[in-house]
Amino acid sequence: MVKKSTKKFQKNHLKRTVDQRKQVQAYKKKISKGGKRKQSAEEEYFGDASDGVKRQRSSGSDQALGEGTNAKELFAGGVENNVEEAFAGIGKKKKGAKIADDAEDDVADFTSFLDQDDQELLNEKSHSDESEEDEDEEVADEEILNGSDDDSEQELHSKRGKKDVGDKEEVTAKDIARWRKSLTEDKSLRALKQVAVAFKAAAHVGKDESETSKFKYAITDADVYNDIVMLTLTQFPDVLNHHIPVITSSGGRRTIATTSKKYQQLAPLLKSLSSNILRLLSDLSDPKTVTAVLVAGEKLLPYFASFRRFVKEFIKAVVDVWSTAPDESARLMAWVVIRSAAEFGDKGMLELCMKTSYAGMVKNSRQTSIHTVPLINFMKNTSATLYSLNREVAYQTAFDYIRQLAIHLRNSVVHKTKDSYKTVYNWQYIHSLDFWRRVLSLQCDAAKESKEGKESALRPLVYPLVQVTLGAMRLIPAAQYFPLRFALFRSLTDLSRDADVYIPLLPAMTELLTSTTITRPGKPSTLPPFDFEHNIRANAAYLGTRIYQTGVCEQIIDCILEFYGLYAKHISFPELVVPCVITLKRYARRKDKLLTASPEKSQKKGKKRENFKFYKQLLEVAEKLETNSKFIQERRKNVEFAPANHEQVHRFLDDIAWEKTPLGQYLKIQREVKEERLRILRGSMEKDDEKQEVDEDDLMEDDLEDGNESEDE
Repeated sequence: MVKKSTKKFQKNHLKRTVDQRKQVQAYKKKISKGGKRKQSAEEEYFGDASDGVKRQRSSGSDQALGEGTNAKELFAGGVENNVEEAFAGIGKKKKGAKIADDAEDDVADFTSFLDQDDQELLNEKSHSDESEEDEDEEVADEEILNGSDDDSEQELHSKRGKKDVGDKEEVTAKDIARWRKSLTEDKSLRALKQVAVAFKAAAHVGKDESETSKFKYAITDADVYNDIVMLTLTQFPDVLNHHIPVITSSGGRRTIATTSKKYQQLAPLLKSLSSNILRLLSDLSDPKTVTAVLVAGEKLLPYFASFRRFVKEFIKAVVDVWSTAPDESARLMAWVVIRSAAEFGDKGMLELCMKTSYAGMVKNSRQTSIHTVPLINFMKNTSATLYSLNREVAYQTAFDYIRQLAIHLRNSVVHKTKDSYKTVYNWQYIHSLDFWRRVLSLQCDAAKESKEGKESALRPLVYPLVQVTLGAMRLIPAAQYFPLRFALFRSLTDLSRDADVYIPLLPAMTELLTSTTITRPGKPSTLPPFDFEHNIRANAAYLGTRIYQTGVCEQIIDCILEFYGLYAKHISFPELVVPCVITLKRYARRKDKLLTASPEKSQKKGKKRENFKFYKQLLEVAEKLETNSKFIQERRKNVEFAPANHEQVHRFLDDIAWEKTPLGQYLKIQREVKEERLRILRGSMEKDDEKQEVDEDDLMEDDLEDGNESEDE
């Protein structure tokens, strides 16, 4: 005997399923035919490479971002051999990567490599799972209400004197009061189903009649709309938990009994509820309502876990709120949902949260200013914490994306086109490097590793990230991109401090001492001081000016001091600063000698002493480094351990605060001066923004007045 479910499937879904499978087969056939042509095209583009990393294909959710490009060919020749060597010892790469060759005129679209991965997150589904194929179908009201007492329901409708809107029943305040009482007092499933149907109508308010023609209920009153939405969001989690309790395992995972009869009975309701919550979240703009939807969504996640397609779309919608919402409470609640989904879900769910949040951070960091930096830092700091939940998933995900950054850098080096550098020299790429720096700083923290007694699984990624960052720093040594160099220098300094790893950063600053920005006299200018904190490129108007020269000199001094401040208490400090002291003294004294040897001759040639203050600062820095060296030498005279005793080396001067060292005292004062300078700069920038807004408002008012006058005439 044929089952009822089989007949229903044959009647409603068989033809569509057969057609869909035929399309999938045709698509796979098309891909297989084009495989050879694609491979030959890649070989022609990249050339034959025998020393690369062999690519292994994977399927499903394990496919790499930018699938379809041969990793062996991409790494042929390396970024600069350092990047290739950095990845060679980490392990076999399972995934490929796609290169974005075309750069936009102004800012390269760095997020292009995320597009395919983003589509994979949203569109991937198993064709063998028929229930998942039906997830995007609208659940009929009759199917949701299945199991309720139709006779008693009709009796209730006749008693309350319902109003009809066409063929639909209009939801009233009395209905909501009755449903609320049934849900709070009786935990009624019938009321739950009726509210779900009404919530479906609320989620479709404002849609075309063709979409809502078969709906049971209609909502025409704004207060009723708000009441039904809030009733659903506040009562559904409690009622569902009463009938299908959430089970929390010892590991923190939250699950429900999906095989129970009660769950099977409520499956259509849950499917409808999930799609309508997603629709509502996408349409809402009120921060309080958005927050309420997120609170309810977080509680209901265990009930929706089996709807994989919904979960992917829901996480993406939540990430949109997390990365774009102007309201802070909504952003925080969105992060709670992301974190909760990552914690209670399986590895696939965690990987989804990692990739989607990273994509959201990258896409919304294109424009960086004094106003957007707090939100970008919030995204980077919160998303970085996901990588402590599962080291295996964290390592593979970080490997994929750091390697993708290396591929973009190599592409910019190899392809000598006018705009090839724009794929790297943009805010999105810089924020991506800094994001992975924060991930490694958090996971490879030296104190944390010492407490756990083992190295972090992500520590092997420190070296490749450093090499990619150094490569990006030196890609274009032009004065226009000195701000970018300073930003990456500070990022690597933070990584060196947190991960307790030495990074040779001094050459990145001493190289600038010979640039024309420093060696040539600066032109007078009335421009405001350049903001190095929120810019990675200097406008042409600043190049060659005295104000920009002064800013670059201050940045060089700050970067050198911050770098050596990391090792102010280290036992090897005297040996570490020798190259720096020699370089600074040689440069400062040579320049000062050239300027003071024959003042009359120098004046005739136009040589001015604008940089005298900078040369004096270089000598002062060299003296402070020497003073700190003597301080360390004096303290290490009586040590009785050898350099190989790492434990004693790290304990050296543990009893002395960092600020008590000569270099620490000097650096503390310099930080206070820098903070005051930044405070003044921020204040002037905010005033300029306010003035610009006032000018724009005045201009709009003038335009309106002109328009009114023309109409009167």
